[in-house]
Amino acid sequence: MMSSDAVDSKEEPQEVKQEPQEVTQESGESQEKKDEPKDEPKEMVCELALLDKKYDSDGNKTYSKRKVKEDTGNKDWWKLYALTETRHYEESGEFKCTRLHVNPQPLKQLLEDVIVGFPYDPVDAQQDVEFDLPAHCLYFYRTQLEEVGKERFKDDETSLGHLKLLLDWIDKVHEDAFKANQRFETSENRPISYEYLWTVFKPGAILHTRILGQPRAYKLRGFWYETDDDPCLAIRVKFVDYDGEKFGTRKELFRIPKYSGVMRCEDLNIIPLEFHSSAANLRARLLERGRQFQKLAGQHFMQYSGVAIKKNGLKVDRFNLSGRVVIDCKNYQRFEPDDDFEMEELPRTEAAKRQRALRKYNEGLDNAEKDVFDELTDEDLIITTSTVRGFAFTIKKFLEFFVEHLAPTKWDETYFDQLVLDPTTKRTVRAMVSMHARRGKGKESGFDDIVRGKGKGLVLVLHGPPGVGKTLTAECVAESVHRPLYMVSAGDLGTDSYYLESTLGRIMDIATTWGAVLLIDEADIFLERRSLRDLHRNAMVTVFLRVLEYYQGILFLTTNRVATFDDAFTSRIHVPLRYSNLSEPSRRTIWRNFCDRVPGGVDMNDKELDALAKRELNGRQIKNIIKAAESLAAFEGRKLNAAQLEDFTKVQGEFERDWMGFVDVAE
Repeated sequence: MMSSDAVDSKEEPQEVKQEPQEVTQESGESQEKKDEPKDEPKEMVCELALLDKKYDSDGNKTYSKRKVKEDTGNKDWWKLYALTETRHYEESGEFKCTRLHVNPQPLKQLLEDVIVGFPYDPVDAQQDVEFDLPAHCLYFYRTQLEEVGKERFKDDETSLGHLKLLLDWIDKVHEDAFKANQRFETSENRPISYEYLWTVFKPGAILHTRILGQPRAYKLRGFWYETDDDPCLAIRVKFVDYDGEKFGTRKELFRIPKYSGVMRCEDLNIIPLEFHSSAANLRARLLERGRQFQKLAGQHFMQYSGVAIKKNGLKVDRFNLSGRVVIDCKNYQRFEPDDDFEMEELPRTEAAKRQRALRKYNEGLDNAEKDVFDELTDEDLIITTSTVRGFAFTIKKFLEFFVEHLAPTKWDETYFDQLVLDPTTKRTVRAMVSMHARRGKGKESGFDDIVRGKGKGLVLVLHGPPGVGKTLTAECVAESVHRPLYMVSAGDLGTDSYYLESTLGRIMDIATTWGAVLLIDEADIFLERRSLRDLHRNAMVTVFLRVLEYYQGILFLTTNRVATFDDAFTSRIHVPLRYSNLSEPSRRTIWRNFCDRVPGGVDMNDKELDALAKRELNGRQIKNIIKAAESLAAFEGRKLNAAQLEDFTKVQGEFERDWMGFVDVAE
């Protein structure tokens, strides 16, 4: 019985042995002989026969000994030799390959029992057992064959003789390979030549390499030498991945280019993990990462800091990222179908298989409270991939994230408490958003429109001058209800009505899928009143109205021009919030909140704080002043104080005067 690793037909197709009628032919003679050879065996002989397999003029396969023999008419006489090393030829007479044939049934059964799962050389004792030279599997299993065979054949002298013949043949054919591997095993630097590089890659070995700066482990499936324009040792491996529904294995191919002389093992681009100088530490790291990978199956909101990647054909695009992400391979595949891949299943857990079958054939009818996944062994965990798939809200892209750069999300509900807003307005906004989010998680959705599925969203319009907290309100609300914020602008949506409909639909689908709070910043162009002359803008407004009507999530719209709204929008707004210029008490609170966030604090008393609060600044300007002053103080090695803040306030005032022509904001 072969394992799942036994055959990889894509790389090494096996010859289908449907032979026509065979007759024997003497080596070097074109004319068939009818006389019986004098030394043809009549029963099984414990010998190695050297044969040639060719085709006669009628296209029939013929076997002949490499020394002239007389034909007896028995086409299977060659099977009476325990082993035959046969040279095979094409019909054209061109040499094809040399194969070792094993004929005794007990020896064939031994080979089937010992050589389990070796790629490209499957053994079936009920069929002809043959190996293409140099018969790598016999090299790797030589010790096991001797140990198991001597015990099995201890009372069978004939089979024991056949086993000895086979072992002697292995020792003779692979004499140099055994010597090369012995030097490799005993030397500290582990040198190996290209010719015998294959001896390093034992069946089922765990291999190690580095990809995109990350350590990776794979399980060996097979190898072969390629002799084309770029000669190399090709190595086929497998690793464990997750496709959104199940864990499984995927295939990968590595190549070690041909080199002259010898190379140290660690200088190769992929090596067996056991030969790495820090094998124990590396194995522990890979195992821990594999456990984290296993836990990330399903949907998870995480914090990410590092480089994320996006595969683009043969290239890999890199993105520096810091912020909230959602890990969700299933929906990643739905939104990015071009990144789909195939896997072989790991059918270890019957419950997982039953659940997948139920969902596949019964249109998802499944009462299970959570997904059931296949169990992963420690070896499976070690060879898991280093990335998981999901969506980055900060840069609005579907990416692959390195497992080791992910951390749990920490929601900070104090953000909403620090929001400077009318208490009644704050309470109303928080209540409506919280209830909408809570109902969205359950089966009951509360009050609904007459038309089912229509008007189930929550639309809040925040209007007022810049820098008074409109965008901050959406950010704080999302944080308080433990939902990610998905922020887009007019530039993300485009100005073409067809593109707008598809893009806005995709954005709202993404937000609804993960329950994100959607913020469309500076949405004036989509909300402006329609006219008789501007048909292009009319089409955009109409599209926005239609999509908005059926959106089921939480949507914040910010604008500075509420007076230009189209009349149709007023009935679609659930909560309109008006923001005015900041009052002096509000500015004082904002100054205090930002100063409390400065590392090391700010050297400032209440009187100095009151003086700063008198400056007519908006919240964004106050933040920018504190940020610039803090950078200067840190550069000079001093603690931030009120005088430095005052200086930067004057700089801000000069800019406002030059740009807007207004009076100094400090006056």
